[in-house]
Amino acid sequence: MWNKEKLQTKSKLSCQDIFPDYDNHRVFLLPFPSFTQFIGKKRDLGVYFSGSLFALGWWFFIDAVVLSNTIDNDTQPAIGFEDWMCGISSFALMAGGLARSVTILILKHIVPEAGLPYIYFGIEEVIQNVAIVLSSVVLWISQNAESDNIDNYLI
Repeated sequence: MWNKEKLQTKSKLSCQDIFPDYDNHRVFLLPFPSFTQFIGKKRDLGVYFSGSLFALGWWFFIDAVVLSNTIDNDTQPAIGFEDWMCGISSFALMAGGLARSVTILILKHIVPEAGLPYIYFGIEEVIQNVAIVLSSVVLWISQNAESDNIDNYLI
């Protein structure tokens, strides 16, 4: 790998001596791994990543619902219809669902000083809505990405 003769004759080493493929315009010394097998599947990977974000968001919310049903305290707020509506409205009204979940977190859990397990419900609802919004953005970007077999064009 190393050219020993060059290393012995030169007192100062350069990257070109150690790595013969080195390009002086590179930022990193070590090459970034090539993921050439994924180049043709950018759209598929975007769709899968978007779906996993969507599922992860709903998983957080379902976790909060299950946890709220295990706590036997009627004085503190639990998961109600308004909490479910934030996740459902995130499909069509992304900013509205996210704003509603932050509002519910503040008004229902933080202002009344509900305590740690109850604030967790509001935080998970916000996480759910952020994940749904991000999954929608990733899906939109991946579906509008240029394909290898389509010519470049301006819209």
